[in-house]
Amino acid sequence: MFYRILSILRKEMTQVRRDMRLMSVLIIAPVIQLLVLSYAANTDVKDIVVAVRDNDHSYQSREFIRAIGATDYFRVMYLTSSESTDDKLLINGVADIVIIIPPDFGKNLILGKPAVVQALVDGSDSNFGVQGINQLQKLTMQFSQSLAADLSLKTDIKIPHLQTQSRVWFNPDLKSRYYMVPAIMAQLLMVATMIVTSMALVKEKEEGTFEQLVVTPLKPLEIILGKLLPFTLIAFIEMTLAIPIMLFILEVPFKGNFLVLYAFSALFLLSSLGFGLFVSTFVRTQQQAMLFSTFFVLVPFILLSGFAFPVENMPTIIQHISGFIPMSYYLIAVRGIFLKGAGFHELMPQAIKLTIWGVSILIISSLKFRKRLD
Repeated sequence: MFYRILSILRKEMTQVRRDMRLMSVLIIAPVIQLLVLSYAANTDVKDIVVAVRDNDHSYQSREFIRAIGATDYFRVMYLTSSESTDDKLLINGVADIVIIIPPDFGKNLILGKPAVVQALVDGSDSNFGVQGINQLQKLTMQFSQSLAADLSLKTDIKIPHLQTQSRVWFNPDLKSRYYMVPAIMAQLLMVATMIVTSMALVKEKEEGTFEQLVVTPLKPLEIILGKLLPFTLIAFIEMTLAIPIMLFILEVPFKGNFLVLYAFSALFLLSSLGFGLFVSTFVRTQQQAMLFSTFFVLVPFILLSGFAFPVENMPTIIQHISGFIPMSYYLIAVRGIFLKGAGFHELMPQAIKLTIWGVSILIISSLKFRKRLD
């Protein structure tokens, strides 16, 4: 049995090696996509254009504006036009936030009275707007604390203030790239196995070579293993090429164990290859395989697995649906391995669920595939 599987494996690898277009799709394209998508998939908010209307022109208002412009998050633009044009700045996209400093701003601060600054925020991009508000509130609190400390040194009055000390673990700089790059690797692994596997199996039917395999002494299980093992090997080659890019070019920290990463990737590939085999039993052409894999498997997996949108923010019924998507468990595992140094002990629930899903879909797909052979 081993030698028969090895023979068909050699045949498949030779066929893949001779098809340069397929080789480019399997090896070169994922590496390029990893580089491009990793830089593009960045939700960090910087260079927010802040239009400031200073109606006070005091030392305190100038210091407040200077504090805003001193950060990497904001780019200050001074307003001298009529106040009636403030909303147009947001509508036209000239500014992301419009800050209006009221008269007596500095005077009220010195006297210890409330000084309210109005901020008009463009909420058309909710993520951009929320982060802009958070950064502005954080900066305002820091400015208030520094002002209170400065006044307490110049006067006998001790102005109390509450100070909050925060620490961010696992991603101190809150870079979204660290969160997205492992997910992009998972997506590329799935594309290279599920879609390409289904298309390669259907290609055999289109070219008439599949019937030649059926009449050979090879058993259905041997044909299945011989067909799937080459793409498993290619997937691990892709991972091996992608990891140095992630670590040294994209500078994603890796705190886990490579053996744990490869082990979880192998469990994920069970599901991915199983879905590819499952799709191949429904379709007759490569075009159908591509469409079926993309619209009915790949897109739902990406949208509902926590690839870009947190599952916790989804409606309850969608969260239950997400529980039936193997990619959601792999994303938890691969992000935990990269950023938290998680091992099998911490990720045992994800390992069990990936194993159950992978073995189940592979068995179901194999049985359905064997019926087609019969």
